[in-house]
Amino acid sequence: MLGIAAEVPAPTAPAPAPAAGEDPASALLQFRAALARAPAIAAARARVAGAEQAQVAAGVLPDPMVGGDIGRERTRMGEEMTMYGAMIEQALPRWGERDAMRQTARAQVSLEAASVAAVIGEHAAEVATGVAEWMAARDTQVLVRQSRERITALREVVRARIAAGGAMIGDQLALDTKAQQLDLQLADLERRQADALAMVRGRLGLRPDAPVPPFAAPDPATIRVEANPMARTAAAMQQEAQAMEREAEARGNPETAVGLAWEREAAGTDEQTDKVALTFRMSLPIYRSAYGGAADAARTRARAARHEASGATWMARSQVSRAQRAIAQAQQAQRTADDIAARTRTEYDAVIQQVGSGGATVTASLNLLDMITESGMNAVMARLDSQMALAELWRLAPPDLPTTAVADDGDQTTDHHQPPATTP
Repeated sequence: MLGIAAEVPAPTAPAPAPAAGEDPASALLQFRAALARAPAIAAARARVAGAEQAQVAAGVLPDPMVGGDIGRERTRMGEEMTMYGAMIEQALPRWGERDAMRQTARAQVSLEAASVAAVIGEHAAEVATGVAEWMAARDTQVLVRQSRERITALREVVRARIAAGGAMIGDQLALDTKAQQLDLQLADLERRQADALAMVRGRLGLRPDAPVPPFAAPDPATIRVEANPMARTAAAMQQEAQAMEREAEARGNPETAVGLAWEREAAGTDEQTDKVALTFRMSLPIYRSAYGGAADAARTRARAARHEASGATWMARSQVSRAQRAIAQAQQAQRTADDIAARTRTEYDAVIQQVGSGGATVTASLNLLDMITESGMNAVMARLDSQMALAELWRLAPPDLPTTAVADDGDQTTDHHQPPATTP
């Protein structure tokens, strides 16, 4: 039998993730800088600024009231007297009401701050997930392209055997079918990369041709699960419920007002009588018991918020454990893929030589190529699972973002110099 050999690419380990060789600190810096310009995050920050500005007015005394009067009085003796006066009065809040209003305003600021943290965490998780999906599709595309190149080389070997009468046309058809399947898979991977990049750019408010940031994720060992945005929101809700309880209790206290009044009575031009008085008014709290139900409802909301905070902390711990398990699985899958690539390299070369000499079938070579590609894809998918699990940790530990400002024309500016991002 005629022996025919061809240059066929040897199997290699799966392509590493593009961020693997990049400095994590630099990747995180680029990631934070890109995330800071997201429109949704700017909107959330504006809501916090609004809540902080509203806090200034909490508990402020109402404006004082001023008034005056003028009149005439005819006495029994037939004399006419002119009377006129002025007064100023300051209404005072109920006892404890101003403190409750200030506490409510602080709770609103805390709620908005927790909402900003949740928005930042959500966007960071979505962006990191999108970048990870793009990287996985790109790495998979490298593996599929390598397999496609090997199929092309095998087709040349089989064509030579057919010309020499040592192979059947069915072998050629099997390779052609496999090549078409790989071409279709490559096209699908191109689409998946485009979809992932479009999602990332949409989240960040970037142009269709703008570069995307590299993958970045928090270290599970550094996450404080009790400070996650869900727990912070629950704590702010508890603070708000406590303020509502104080406000309901204050509603049962009487309202008061103090004032100063001046009055003058004049009979002609010779007789004038001036009177100065200090006034005090107080409401009668006859409906005080009606506010007890509002206070009870506020205490119930506070208990519910405490339970929500506890549940959020336990969920955060579970999510961190899941990410750690995914990282371990990805490392094991990468080691397995490297081991398979090393063990099959010699076997692959031997099979190709046998195909050329007729000692091995095309089916055997295709099976070996599928095994090589599958092991590489398993490593890519395991790495994607670990990266997605890590990306979800952003929801528990949102990144600190550089301060941004919104110009009059709507464009965001930042005092942070953004380094060049990863260009796909």
